Amino acid sequence: MVVWALAASLLWRTKVPADLRLPSLDARAVFGAHVVSAGTRFDRFFELEWVVATLTSLAALLVMTRRGPRFVQSLGLGPVNAGIVTGVLVATVLWAVNLPFGIAASWWSRRHGILQESWGSIVFSPWGGLLRTTFMTVVVLAVVLMLAKRFAQGWWIPAAAIVLGLAVALQLLIPYLERIGTHRVRSPSFAARIRRLEDREHVGRPTVRVVPMRSQTTAANAFAIGIGPSRGVFIWDTMLDGRFTPREVRFVVGHELGHLARRHIWKGIAWGGLIGIPILALVAFVTGRRGGLRDPAAVPLAFLTITAALLATAPLRNAVSRRYEAEADWMGLTATRDPAAARGLFRGFVTTDLQNPDPLGWVHVLLEDHPDPLARVEQAEAWKRLNR
Repeated sequence: MVVWALAASLLWRTKVPADLRLPSLDARAVFGAHVVSAGTRFDRFFELEWVVATLTSLAALLVMTRRGPRFVQSLGLGPVNAGIVTGVLVATVLWAVNLPFGIAASWWSRRHGILQESWGSIVFSPWGGLLRTTFMTVVVLAVVLMLAKRFAQGWWIPAAAIVLGLAVALQLLIPYLERIGTHRVRSPSFAARIRRLEDREHVGRPTVRVVPMRSQTTAANAFAIGIGPSRGVFIWDTMLDGRFTPREVRFVVGHELGHLARRHIWKGIAWGGLIGIPILALVAFVTGRRGGLRDPAAVPLAFLTITAALLATAPLRNAVSRRYEAEADWMGLTATRDPAAARGLFRGFVTTDLQNPDPLGWVHVLLEDHPDPLARVEQAEAWKRLNR
């Protein structure tokens, strides 16, 4: 526990001054009363949907946990194969109960002009997700159940090492796959501005790519991923369609480069270990009271435990993410020295993406992995006052 607390305290540190005082701004004065009302109405649908979908998933898992032993007995398979089949069934049931909520979310976004995909794509694309989920479930359960067969209740220790190794490998490899279908920055002046930001933030020369998204959504976004040679910044082309000024787009790039400069990807993997390893240990403990994962009937209980643990740790995971996003904003402000562009960008996000600039407390804690737009504007104002 002491080691965990020490590691967490070290990872918690950022370049944002600990004693920074944010001004108290009024969301309606900053964004406009009509914009705030529109964002609040739009997000309220997703908030209610999340509550119902979460309760439905937990109920389905409870039913599967109770009926798991009877289902396993009916299979007539060995422990590992029975556990895999049971896990695939649980994953499929979870996919099925969440499918209507996903379609409802797409309908709501499409109704408000955010989602641009056809109904054919909306209805049929989740089936590809089911195939991916099934494949991953088979692979993960095969490994975990074999470890449980070999190490009994101690399976979570080698499993943790494997998961951390996979996390590093995926962060190294996935950015190369993300580049498929993208293109380099074509504007010489924009590319020159990016190079100046890279020099100011001392991040070397990560790949910067533009992602075609106009046929799918009107929302604007950018993200940074990768470690080592695969580090990259990906900018949706919806950021470059004229709704945002060149200064605002430059701030976005500065923000994403800030993630790379502060090694947030590596820190995210570290936090994944700090949170994920105890969850694996908890799964081993809880299922151990029902015979352990050597008994395939305990597989639904493992799914339920993981789901409940992820729900319980959501406030911490979101708080960490919000803290790193705030630090990336700080890095972008320091690199661009343009708080007006930051303020304009966050106002633009609220308008184009129909964001609620000042969500309710429980929404902020459980669902928001970015600082709310009002807090981001307040931080930009605080930076401005500190750097006059």
